[in-house]
Amino acid sequence: MGKPNRQVNIRRRQFIQLLNSTDQYWMDVLGDKLFHDLNYYDLFTQMWLRLNGTPADTFCKSELYQLMPNISQRTAIKYIQVAIDHGLLIEHVDPEDLRSKRIAMSADLKRKIEMFLDYSIAVFEVFPLPASRQQGS
Repeated sequence: MGKPNRQVNIRRRQFIQLLNSTDQYWMDVLGDKLFHDLNYYDLFTQMWLRLNGTPADTFCKSELYQLMPNISQRTAIKYIQVAIDHGLLIEHVDPEDLRSKRIAMSADLKRKIEMFLDYSIAVFEVFPLPASRQQGS
């Protein structure tokens, strides 16, 4: 096996540092290590992707379980309740079915996710693809 290319390893190290930086920012922006979990990342970013800017940006709890595919529904229920208890998710009575609850992102969570996304974009923009890869796209 040949010697690893020094430039490739430098680039790999830089990439890991960028990932670590965005990971740390996720914790900083959410303000609680409790949410330093990929399942919360899945939940919050997938919820954000589904927002359409209307007051009806709410979800059935059962919809949210599906946004955390790497854990069981029972565990997802617990995660969602923790996020509700911490005020990141807001629970409302469903006006169409008073027995059901709808879940929305708090304005603060939405703002924090957008800050995280903007930060991540900025971090990765300083790490462009090598010229040979850009030309092939």
